[in-house]
Amino acid sequence: MTKPFDSSSTDHIVDFKPKSHRDAEVQLEAFVQWAKQTLPKGIPNRVYESIRWQDRSWHKHGFTSCSFTALGSTIAAPKTMQPPFIEFAKAILVYRRVYSQKKSLQTWLSAMKALEAALVDLTGSRDVTRVTAAVCNKACEHMNRHWTKGAVPYQHSKALVQIIALMRAKKLLRTDFRWSSPLTKDSRRTLEQQKVDREQKLPSREAIKALGEIFNNEMTRPLDIVVTSACALLLSAPSRVGELADVELDCLVFKESASGHRRMFLRWYAEKKNQVTLKPVIRPEMEPVVERAIVLLKPLTDEARAYAAWLEDHPDEFPQHKGLPSKGPDESLTYTEACAALQIKVGETSSPRSLFKMYFVRPLKKLETLSPAARTILAEILDGWDSSRGRSIRFRGKPGIQGVEFDDRFVLTLRKLNVLLRERYLPKDFPYTTPYTDGKARVKYRDALFTVRTGALAEGSGAALVKRGFGVEIAADPNRMSAQLGNWKNPAVKNLFEHHGYHNLRVNTHAFRHELNTEMHRAGLSQLLIDAFSGRTTMGSVYNHETIEERAQRVATYHPKIKSSNASQTLDKVRTNQPLSLGDVKDLREGEQDRIIHQTHIGVCVHDFASEPCPKMGACLDCGRLGCVKGDDVKLGNLKEERDDIKLRLDKALGAMSRGVCGACEWVKRLEKKLYKCEALIETLENPELENGAIVWNADNGWTLTKNAVIMSRQMDVNFIDESRAQEALPSLDDVSALLNEIEG
Repeated sequence: MTKPFDSSSTDHIVDFKPKSHRDAEVQLEAFVQWAKQTLPKGIPNRVYESIRWQDRSWHKHGFTSCSFTALGSTIAAPKTMQPPFIEFAKAILVYRRVYSQKKSLQTWLSAMKALEAALVDLTGSRDVTRVTAAVCNKACEHMNRHWTKGAVPYQHSKALVQIIALMRAKKLLRTDFRWSSPLTKDSRRTLEQQKVDREQKLPSREAIKALGEIFNNEMTRPLDIVVTSACALLLSAPSRVGELADVELDCLVFKESASGHRRMFLRWYAEKKNQVTLKPVIRPEMEPVVERAIVLLKPLTDEARAYAAWLEDHPDEFPQHKGLPSKGPDESLTYTEACAALQIKVGETSSPRSLFKMYFVRPLKKLETLSPAARTILAEILDGWDSSRGRSIRFRGKPGIQGVEFDDRFVLTLRKLNVLLRERYLPKDFPYTTPYTDGKARVKYRDALFTVRTGALAEGSGAALVKRGFGVEIAADPNRMSAQLGNWKNPAVKNLFEHHGYHNLRVNTHAFRHELNTEMHRAGLSQLLIDAFSGRTTMGSVYNHETIEERAQRVATYHPKIKSSNASQTLDKVRTNQPLSLGDVKDLREGEQDRIIHQTHIGVCVHDFASEPCPKMGACLDCGRLGCVKGDDVKLGNLKEERDDIKLRLDKALGAMSRGVCGACEWVKRLEKKLYKCEALIETLENPELENGAIVWNADNGWTLTKNAVIMSRQMDVNFIDESRAQEALPSLDDVSALLNEIEG
């Protein structure tokens, strides 16, 4: 078992401070040396003591998915990053993982792969001090070609922005520059694409029905019980399959509402929030389903939990089992006794020495994550192994190979075997089920609902090699769940549906999360509440798969005036430049008189010029009194011309910012906001869901000539506008969570 570095505090890890008088090459060398010195210090439960700077992969040492392969590397044609760039990449990840204590590394690593390729293309070298804005733009081109799915290129480019900012702060660039990513998020897809996406991400009715029928029948296979019970929990509360590892046996919590109704909650460890949360079972009808799942799982996992507790409480003792030699911990063992202790079967014609070496020593040699104690014992065995196969010693009364031992120069004991056995068979995070992250409340195998002996569910798991039963694992493993739910194209693995006579069915475990989120939208819950229940830290509207008809009906329910409005007449008036009254485009307050509105080159304006001149000086895209009319193709074309003009100005501003022109960064920010708003208006006006003649209202930026004059005269604080706008913003997820806690308590 791999252990974290023995460190109780991070106070000894200091930041890298660049020297102002050094050039970029010297700064880079110092930064790499800082990383090499910092890496062995580690972070408790995060970086493991087996890590080595020179390794080409740190994946097994506390840096998940961290392999230093080059862009375009494949299994058939592997390529790795080359010096000196690989040294820089490792130093950057040490800074992010060890010093900044961030767990997300893959996006940064992918960004650096693209950066290396771009650097070679434009400079012919891998000297990162020569990175420029042009190199970064070239890297974005590589991202677009190499990663074509969804918003992946955009996400990698944003990581590159952060890397460049870090390089600037540490003075690792020959020429300082500011850079913003030219990549943007994908626009909304067509209706047909949305339909295909919905069908792919939501579970089929047939699969859900089949799972329910299997779950409620008499199940004899432990594997069936594990898979269906896991699906039952995932359908009871919006969760991720990886979070099942942290579900405790004692996970049920019951609370009474103010009206006296008893509700079931699941104590859940949200993967992205890194904290314990109480998730209400989404419907009362699912509460007996959850209870049945726990009742079915408990007898399957009780023994494994007790075994995990013993392993944790007796770290220096060899696990007890039938056939274990009755020897003291430091008494010498023969190869036959060692094989018996390790449950390696020895036949009459087999050599215990050869079997011990083949099935135990050789696999240990391949492990990269051995602790220093295990490495010392393994080195002792390998050094003491006589290359001449040792001096044979024959024993009287034992025929054939059983009567021969070898005079090897090391001593095997149960204490030594115990160290090696735990390294090989126990999970790297034992006694915990999942890796440590900042502030995470962790669960131990002795308490986890899905704890089983390693190999106990080998049937149908698709595992190429089943380890011996000395270890423990989580039964609801994502790979096992995927294989049993029909997502593996392996004819050798008979999935759950096929085993019970349901053919051509498959379902993705994440589809359950999409299903529950969609149902909550249909029930009228806000996105913030859904995110709070789902354990998300960001807005999860991507999980909403309501159809167009469902969304239109919901809008009509809450806004009945839409049904009776005559949008076609409004469009005809706009197209013919007829005068429009305010009542044609917005709901009037009681007592408000009609007044003539104005037409602009991109829409209509409801500002009353009788009271004051234009407060925006014609900056319509910054004004909330602008309304764009769906179906007016002339003004839509003008809006697109406006967008193209903004793009040209933004390109010039980005060029100026890369040259360090004073104030250029502020122009980039303003133009980016305008471009985003312009594209959003165009996208909305081209949406076939929107009825011709409908008015799309613009969003105001809060600034007017009057406010600007008052601020310049120091009669108003500049922060007043931002504070006013912040008051109008939606509540944060923390606010919602606090509200939920108040309701629950």
